Amino acid sequence: MGLISSTEPLVTGATRNPYDLSRIPGGSSGGAAALVAARVVPFAHASDGGGSIRIPAACCGLFGLKPSRGALPISRDSGPVEISVNHAVTLTVRDSAALFAAAEVDLDTDLPRTGNITEASTQRLKIAYAPEPTTDATVDAETRAGLDRTAQLCRDLGHEVIDFTMPTDGNVFTDAFLLYWAAGAAGFAQQASAFTGKPIGPDIVEPWTLGLAAEFMARQADMPAAIAYLQAFEAEYHAWFDQFDVLLTPTVSTVPPKIGSQAPDGDYDTVRANVLNFAAFTAPMNVSGAASMSVPLQWSADGLPIGSMFSGKRGDDGKLLALAYELEEALPWIDRLPTFKPA
Repeated sequence: MGLISSTEPLVTGATRNPYDLSRIPGGSSGGAAALVAARVVPFAHASDGGGSIRIPAACCGLFGLKPSRGALPISRDSGPVEISVNHAVTLTVRDSAALFAAAEVDLDTDLPRTGNITEASTQRLKIAYAPEPTTDATVDAETRAGLDRTAQLCRDLGHEVIDFTMPTDGNVFTDAFLLYWAAGAAGFAQQASAFTGKPIGPDIVEPWTLGLAAEFMARQADMPAAIAYLQAFEAEYHAWFDQFDVLLTPTVSTVPPKIGSQAPDGDYDTVRANVLNFAAFTAPMNVSGAASMSVPLQWSADGLPIGSMFSGKRGDDGKLLALAYELEEALPWIDRLPTFKPA
């Protein structure tokens, strides 16, 4: 049900990363990303409620744009904090931009239409470089080195890059977001029970879902405060952009982890800690409704993809796509083919 940053469903077994079959492709749109990375299809639908476009794009060396809230149609997300959006993972910026334009329809939204962005902008941007998480998560050395190279690339292209520390308590944010996420898991478990006629348990939902549901049930009284916090966060996030145009962070904290480290049947507390460390950067853009993209500009010494995440304000989809064209031209990735390292 897209509740974790890997793709290891118990019913089918793990989906594997084409660049190294022993590693995850990210999630929750990991199957989509694996197929595109393996050149089975040129693009695939993906949705993003906490990073599920950008995380698999980062793991599989793809381009992944999370649209602004209200920019593209969404089939379901009527909760008090609308976090989920639809779009795709693609091999090229061009394909993402064309799919974006094709999916734009007349929506009940305050956003202007982006249209089909087809080329880089000549506008030079002020880019805030924030490589450190706001939580207790740890960024691995190869990811940090890759992001340093991305920041330097932006300087070389004439953009102004400033050092920035995101002025928010990420642990407080994560606590509120995870509770909201857990509420969704609890709701799904209840729906599965009603549909099957069976009690909520491991024969109808995975242990990870059960763990999230249990966490929500134990903390239901905290839900109103969590919702109020998340609703207020949108204004806090957008205020950062009074100082700059675009925010640059890692997409995820590490190179793609090994299969099993985020398995849904692992020890709940251990998997929870691994997920929160790995996916420490993406959720703020879902809560704020902002445009955000993972760009496959860097690679580890072993040939694993490292995503660079550029984020803007809500409505900055066109600005990010124009920047992505420039980055793609400066440091192309289309010929970085998977080597299919055995598991």
